[in-house]
Amino acid sequence: MRKELEQKLVERWPTWFNVGGDPRQTRMADGFSHGDGWFEILWRLCEDLEPLVAEAERQTGHPFEVLQVKEKLGGLRFYVNHRTDAISERIAAAELESIRICEVCGQPGKRREGNWIRTLCDEHSVAHGQETDGLGRPQ
Repeated sequence: MRKELEQKLVERWPTWFNVGGDPRQTRMADGFSHGDGWFEILWRLCEDLEPLVAEAERQTGHPFEVLQVKEKLGGLRFYVNHRTDAISERIAAAELESIRICEVCGQPGKRREGNWIRTLCDEHSVAHGQETDGLGRPQ
């Protein structure tokens, strides 16, 4: 994801995203490892998590931290240091939503298999060499 989009998330939730942390303790030091198209999913997820995280922190006394955000097998993955059932459910919903949204542009998409499994719209499927006839033409 572009650095300016990453920065919006980090500025809004600075205690959650330790992008300057020790890579042995958080993969957020690597940044967000997915395309710009999932930014809106991620933003809504974080907004929805705010009250759930506040309640979890009150109950446990432990600060919430996002450990890694990435693409894996065509879907968004959002790993955290601790979670309640409600937090897990909201994360799972965002991850499920991501397999219907183009990782590149945020338009409707579907999982495509080629050299990699990615979720892409028709336009970006061709642009990224997924599902072509070997000559660059869509199948």
